[in-house]
Amino acid sequence: MSHFDPFTELPEGFAMALAQDPAALDAFGRLSPEEKAGYVSRSHQVGSRSEMRALVSELGARRTF
Repeated sequence: MSHFDPFTELPEGFAMALAQDPAALDAFGRLSPEEKAGYVSRSHQVGSRSEMRALVSELGARRTF
């Protein structure tokens, strides 16, 4: 099983959207490798900037305790 490296495997659009949303970037950093891979996979299905912003906003609204 290969180890997920989000810094080398993030799609450019997803990385740029995360960089513009500090809460989402923080939330992404707290996810497990499997959860990160899930968001990266979902980001490959995005068809527009607005969809990418919605995905990143969802991530930013996520609460970890």
